[in-house]
Amino acid sequence: MKFANNSVDEIFQLNEEFKHNSRKDKINGGIGIYLDEEGKPFVIPVVKKAISLMHFDNFNYLPLSGDPTFLKETCQIMLGKNLFLDKENLISKQGVMGGTNGLYIWSMFIKQLYKRPTIIIATPTWENHQRIFSHHKFKIISFNHLDKNGSFNIKALERQLKRHPESEVLFQAGSTHNPTGINPSKDQWDQIANLIQENKNKVLFDFAYMGLGNNIDQDSFAIRLFTKKKIPISVVLSFSKNMTLYQNRTGALFIFSKTKREKNAIDERLKYFFRIVNSNPSAFGELVVKVILESRELKTEWIKSLQQMVNSLKKRREFFAKYTAGQFDFVKQGEGLFSLLGLNQPQIKTLKIKYGIFLLSNSRLNFGGLSLASIPKVAEAILSLSQAFSDYPSSRYQV
Repeated sequence: MKFANNSVDEIFQLNEEFKHNSRKDKINGGIGIYLDEEGKPFVIPVVKKAISLMHFDNFNYLPLSGDPTFLKETCQIMLGKNLFLDKENLISKQGVMGGTNGLYIWSMFIKQLYKRPTIIIATPTWENHQRIFSHHKFKIISFNHLDKNGSFNIKALERQLKRHPESEVLFQAGSTHNPTGINPSKDQWDQIANLIQENKNKVLFDFAYMGLGNNIDQDSFAIRLFTKKKIPISVVLSFSKNMTLYQNRTGALFIFSKTKREKNAIDERLKYFFRIVNSNPSAFGELVVKVILESRELKTEWIKSLQQMVNSLKKRREFFAKYTAGQFDFVKQGEGLFSLLGLNQPQIKTLKIKYGIFLLSNSRLNFGGLSLASIPKVAEAILSLSQAFSDYPSSRYQV
């Protein structure tokens, strides 16, 4: 049998290579997980507490759309209470098995509406975005995510919106971005909303890091803004990172409708697609999130933990900038887990072979995977690759 030559998943391939490497001082800067400042696996304490409070009398199926309270509480914390109450009856809610599954189900839904839908996506982006939409035969339109100054490239986006009116547009919600760490400012989100309205585009937000950029309210700014402006949006929200639930695939897909009749029709399509792909949502993760979000005390504790994680990520960025002697100060402008370093392939290979530092081929560095003690070593190794980074910072923006 002959199969299409689909590329392997680089992130998990690199992770396996890291696991089987015998070096004791190896450092995994590739896979997107959050370790504590000592480099140890981390589970948010309130998640452990919530699990200890859970009692299982049975393991029966959830409703096809997921646990109703989980979906309600998730949507409410994303939109804020008042906006949620105003829009609740027009929002289709589907529990999904993490962000990837949510994107896949959304793609199936859109593909049924249009023979070959068009979607505008920034470059670079998370590799699964390209894979999922290519698999469903979307026409993918790209624009450079960063401009020559390292800021969000709103002019490049504007050009594509005008060339492709009424198309779908993918944004990563919040102030974080995978892999650059840079996303639109509030002023830019205002401009983008106006452009979207002018060109009658529809928006999909991939919300993988709610609460890990600044805080939940600030990270949800664009979603709330677009909702208030009545821009057609969908949101895929994942709890992998911000609840440290990684392997317990937990998330939600929300699609906003204009009418109750449209909302009811979408509800049925989402349940149909989810049924044939997954059969039933992942109960364990949904119930963990439910226990936390419906308790004022536990929710407050979770939000405090998120702020501690945000502060720690900022500290790690600052340490890295300090120990690289100002060569990489731009990482302090990024937020969340990731930044692109702009290293070339020989440099990335040298880091792995000579120093035991594992990075993706696009030179994405996960600050969440670095202990404080490992940062000087990583910085020293990177500086040793070249006496002068004469092509900085422009090399980061070449796509």
